[in-house]
Amino acid sequence: MSDGIAACSAGHLIVRQLEAEGVPRAYCVPGESYLDVLDGLHDSSIETVVCRQEGGAGFMALAEGRLTGRAGVAMVTRGPGASNAFIAVHTAWQDATPLVLFVGLIPTEVRGREAFQEFDLAGWFGSTAKKVVTLDNPASAAHVVADAMHTAVSGRPGPVIVGLPEEVLLEMTDGAPLAPRARARLAPGAEDLAALDRLIDAAERPMLVVGGEAWTDEASGSVADWAEARGIGIAAVFRAYDVIDHDCPNYLGSLGYGRRDSLAASLDAADLQIFLGCVRSDVPSDSYLLGIDATTAVIGPDGDAHGHFGRCDLQIVSSVAEFGTAISTRSAERETREQPAWIEEARAQQLEFSTPDHAAGAADSYVDLEAAMAVVRERMQRDAIITYGAGNHAVWAQRFLPTHGFPSALGPRNGAMGFGVPAAIAAGLVFPERQVLSVAGDGCFLMNGQELATAVGYGAKIIVLIVDNGCYGTIRLHQERDYPGRPSGTSLTNPDFAELAKSYGAFGARVETTAQFEDAFVKALAADGPAVLHLLTDPAVRRP
Repeated sequence: MSDGIAACSAGHLIVRQLEAEGVPRAYCVPGESYLDVLDGLHDSSIETVVCRQEGGAGFMALAEGRLTGRAGVAMVTRGPGASNAFIAVHTAWQDATPLVLFVGLIPTEVRGREAFQEFDLAGWFGSTAKKVVTLDNPASAAHVVADAMHTAVSGRPGPVIVGLPEEVLLEMTDGAPLAPRARARLAPGAEDLAALDRLIDAAERPMLVVGGEAWTDEASGSVADWAEARGIGIAAVFRAYDVIDHDCPNYLGSLGYGRRDSLAASLDAADLQIFLGCVRSDVPSDSYLLGIDATTAVIGPDGDAHGHFGRCDLQIVSSVAEFGTAISTRSAERETREQPAWIEEARAQQLEFSTPDHAAGAADSYVDLEAAMAVVRERMQRDAIITYGAGNHAVWAQRFLPTHGFPSALGPRNGAMGFGVPAAIAAGLVFPERQVLSVAGDGCFLMNGQELATAVGYGAKIIVLIVDNGCYGTIRLHQERDYPGRPSGTSLTNPDFAELAKSYGAFGARVETTAQFEDAFVKALAADGPAVLHLLTDPAVRRP
């Protein structure tokens, strides 16, 4: 025995180690391949959130990782279950979000025989995860879990896959839970900050591009104050705009899909680009075209600057939190610059761009999303959490719904459909005291809309706005540009989403005109549990 701890199965030790890591909940679709872990969860302090599809479970765990900075945990079974969860792993990989996925496996004695639901764990996930490991020694269960949780959050965050052979979980071990592994403290040195100051002093139009994970309200405030004092414009990378309070006078908007053209022009004209928590990747740079030759500094926890393209004149390996602390102390020693005219002009453009017109779409047919967003903006709490998946429906929420603290916006930066509803459920469980709104396209919703059953079952108080334009809007937009008059493969036939919601036990209402929206939204806010509003929108209206 070890430290007076009674012997237990490897499956139960996995659960004990997750408890030691402070994991509050695990999202799962059950499978016979990891029954012993499920048995260990029966008496555990960890809440087991039973989902309806492995993609939904993976997305919920991923959303929890983004919301908390701690690796979200999902559990699925072999073969088919693992394949369904792959979308969440790819999203976690490209979005740099901490996730640990436990996958039940076939018994080791039948490996290599094309046994029932057999697949190659490393072959499937090896190019899309930070680490793939299989638990072959029951005594190593605690070590494997501790290592996975540490790897997922260290450096550039990302997904870790842990394979669990069925019979290994049943073997007894006298191993004990371990203390969580300490993380390296990544902080900028005085020479780093001095070099950065020199670059800023020499620049006439410096631009700070923010994004990534593991921000804090303190770091966000320090970065905003520093940028204002030093005369630096701030832009956010695609779907990471909640890392800066939108009331910051130096916040100029979000790059990538749905951005305003003048923001792209501001980035292209910048003679210094500082990337904080993120890198120059394709989407925020308009496919590597904006300001590629500008003097560039990259600040983040990843020493490899994974995914960065173009110049890198200064790299500072630091967490965002430590950088925020360092500049907060240093800012008092620096002279405050007068706000440059170009920032004031760009800020005015952003405020105009991001303010919805309440009177838009007064016609009797269809719901105008700009007018709907005006209502949402007035009714939602300041700390509300907004989620969405991938598609044209997200552009209105990204543009018109401001955020004022991290984390407040959850969207798949890799463009994965089906993310919004599972993410909203996770947000409702992690932060039950906050309002949670998910804006979903009709195509996006039906990829994981069955998770409404999970929301009802676990009391996640969320509102889902389903934007029904009867087509895959983003793809139709591309078709109209490249193949005018020849729509193909993009039409959708939809159910009555309000009645579907009611069948799950949620509140549901069908909204056919702009004038009906406010009353329906007020009722959704007052609902005791999940609420769904089915918005009929003009199929001819799309935003690039």
